[in-house]
Amino acid sequence: MPRDSEKADVILHAGKVLTVDADDSIEHAVAIRGDSVQAVGSDQDVLALAGPDTKTIDLRGKTVIPGIIDIHAHMDREGLKRINPSLEGATSIPEILSIIEQQVAQKRPGEWVVTMPVGEPPNYADVPESLKERRFPNRWDLDKVSPNNPVYIRGIWTPWNVPPSVAIANSAALQLAGIDRHTQSPDSSVTIEHDDDGEPTGIFVDTGRFPSVEFTLMKVVPRFTHQQRVAALKESMRLYNAVGTTGTYEGHGVAPEVMRAYKEVWDAREMTVRAHLVLSPGWKTVAQAAQEMERWAHSASGWGFGDSMLHVSGYYIHYRGSEYTARARTAELPFTGWAGFAQGYNPPARFRRLVKLAAQHKLRVNTIVADCLAEVLEVFKDVHREIPIDKERWMIGHVIETSSEQLQLIRELGLIIETIPLTHLWLRGNRFLEEPEAANQAVAHRDYLDQGVNFGLGTDNKPYSPFPTIWAAIARQERTTKKVLGPTQIITRMEALKAITMGGAYFCFEENNRGSLEGGKLADLAVLSDDYLSVPEDEIPELNSVLTMLGGQVVHSSGDI
Repeated sequence: MPRDSEKADVILHAGKVLTVDADDSIEHAVAIRGDSVQAVGSDQDVLALAGPDTKTIDLRGKTVIPGIIDIHAHMDREGLKRINPSLEGATSIPEILSIIEQQVAQKRPGEWVVTMPVGEPPNYADVPESLKERRFPNRWDLDKVSPNNPVYIRGIWTPWNVPPSVAIANSAALQLAGIDRHTQSPDSSVTIEHDDDGEPTGIFVDTGRFPSVEFTLMKVVPRFTHQQRVAALKESMRLYNAVGTTGTYEGHGVAPEVMRAYKEVWDAREMTVRAHLVLSPGWKTVAQAAQEMERWAHSASGWGFGDSMLHVSGYYIHYRGSEYTARARTAELPFTGWAGFAQGYNPPARFRRLVKLAAQHKLRVNTIVADCLAEVLEVFKDVHREIPIDKERWMIGHVIETSSEQLQLIRELGLIIETIPLTHLWLRGNRFLEEPEAANQAVAHRDYLDQGVNFGLGTDNKPYSPFPTIWAAIARQERTTKKVLGPTQIITRMEALKAITMGGAYFCFEENNRGSLEGGKLADLAVLSDDYLSVPEDEIPELNSVLTMLGGQVVHSSGDI
């Protein structure tokens, strides 16, 4: 019998514990001591670890999983979305105006009213067609309810759906921004819409991959403050905990203004999600990059520095991109808007030099390869010949189509793959409807498993719940037709769960410390609202957590157990 000093602090029993260990074991109970899992097993064996001070939780048959580790989280954004009023549910221009009129009534004359985009979150799809008028409201519509207050309806952050991003300003906002019939567009990717008389309608159409209107024409719009970012980050963590997320990896990079918010929350010991951050550089030249890497190499190299709650390592280095977008957005740093990262422009030759510099300093490289995988792999392969990177876990994100030969190279280079199945299969999968061969190479989870390639699943914060993402990896359905895309790439529920738990831990160099429920690992777990393994497939996206624990401490409880 264990001595009292060895008794468990907390025991969860009478449940279904998906351990996600090497054998995918399913047990009934978990014992927690301190911040770690003490034991996992049968009710009888685990309850034997109970002492007079042990707290026992009767799961009443509920399913327990390891805490989710979202490897493309953009966690800082979710709380920010709640700062501005939502237009969710408005299906006509009068309904949009009614919401804005209510906001104006709460403001003094001259105060700004800034709302979220037209359409339904998180993707804002099918607008303006989803509105009764099948058009966006214009400045004159907005003027009817706000003649004395500047109004700005934000455009979507285009990764939430696809370009364009359509933003709308009323007359007062246009006047403050100095925009009239003579104002020229800053770039061919931005259209200032005009009426038949040549007057601006207040509608801006931005076709850039990352919108720039608030960095150029509408710089006058109020920006997120540091205090708002800190409050929003705490709110984001609360929301992420409520869906079972206990860890994130921010491979797209985190800019200084967001890093500062994380540090403040960490200083206050108020973090409830373990965050592994990647640096987002604001350098403009290779010489500046060399200086910055030299400064960061002692701390951000390898698996980085930090503690179990906040860790920093490596760089996000963008391949190609838009020179205009990078210039426009960089000019306004430290402000990054929705992005939370600085925007780079790196033609192939510069990218190659930056990547080699990073390798020399043992700084892990993260980059997005949705439309440039072959080119990036060629660069990584060349760098590897001079400076081995196969132990460094360089990350390639938003991976879509891959060939068998590319996967072999990815494995040889020790790269890790990040996929966003909800985006590339469900939201934007219509491109594969008539291309079954391409669909069978897209987000190819089965091929990754068969070829021994390490990968994880990310939400990209659209939505922040991991369960629609998990469902997309299992079902592989396209949004408008429900057609299954690439059925040979379907993975099981357990395989998908492992990809978003153990897969995420591997991204963070933490596979020996978390990602599964095994003795000695951190006690990060979620008790689910329904049985993940048996709930009907189309109900998986609705799952959430009724109890979430981080290091054995409750960070979310719905009161259901």
